[in-house]
Amino acid sequence: MEPLRTVLFIDGRNFKYNLRAFQFQSLEEVEKGEGRYYSLDEKHFLWQEFFLGILEKFNKTTNFAYRLVRVYWYNAESMRPFEISERWVQSVLRDYSEKFSDLDRDKLIFLAKQWYEREREYFYRAKEQIYEGIQRKTDFLEFKYTGEYVVQPFRVYRFEQREDGTFFYQGTREGEKGVDVGITVDMIAKMTNYDVAVLVSGDADFIPAVCYLKDNLKQVYQFSIAKGIPPRIEYLSPWLKGVVDVFQFFDEAELLETYLNRNSGIPDTILSAIDARIAQLESWKT
Repeated sequence: MEPLRTVLFIDGRNFKYNLRAFQFQSLEEVEKGEGRYYSLDEKHFLWQEFFLGILEKFNKTTNFAYRLVRVYWYNAESMRPFEISERWVQSVLRDYSEKFSDLDRDKLIFLAKQWYEREREYFYRAKEQIYEGIQRKTDFLEFKYTGEYVVQPFRVYRFEQREDGTFFYQGTREGEKGVDVGITVDMIAKMTNYDVAVLVSGDADFIPAVCYLKDNLKQVYQFSIAKGIPPRIEYLSPWLKGVVDVFQFFDEAELLETYLNRNSGIPDTILSAIDARIAQLESWKT
């Protein structure tokens, strides 16, 4: 039997949030009682090995051979422009004017615009520096851009005044709009060119697409990453688990031991914290 032609479809925003669930503190910060954490993200992993490892997981589960045809990794194409919503401006002023006596409309708009510009800079820098770097190092991978990234600058997530009188302001990251539609369209449009679709996402919005592909005799799998190890495990984005044909995952020990790129700029103090976590996970096996 020929290896099954396999395509991976990665929901980039959903996957990013899952990766950020892995946060570590240096021993020094723990001793100081500080709340700063170092979060892992896309630049910290060996993606070539990661994708091949996914196929190995399914091979062990199903006893089928798989050939990786392509990995499509989807992210938002653009970021929604900054807009001043007078309704939200007035709402924030009502909520915070007593707490911050020197807060006025102009200052609030300045803070919201400043936060928006930082978000915008990171959004486009990630595309140029992180994703293009991953693309160059990884075979059979294509980043695809569709939909938009939406933030709400005047919907307060965090608003504090520092001891020096300056403000710390964060709006709300609402997420991506239209990316799941782009993924769904591609999964269906390309289905004559693959035997197995592997969805790296737990978004329930994909259920109709999964059912449609299964009705057309395509195999649809889901892959996830998890915190902890069996039986003490927490799957990240497991909501399609009961709908797809096969579900598989990397547990936390596998992810950190095998697929973490230790030469990706992670500080030595954080690598030590990661090693301590791996040792803790290994102790659970005994």
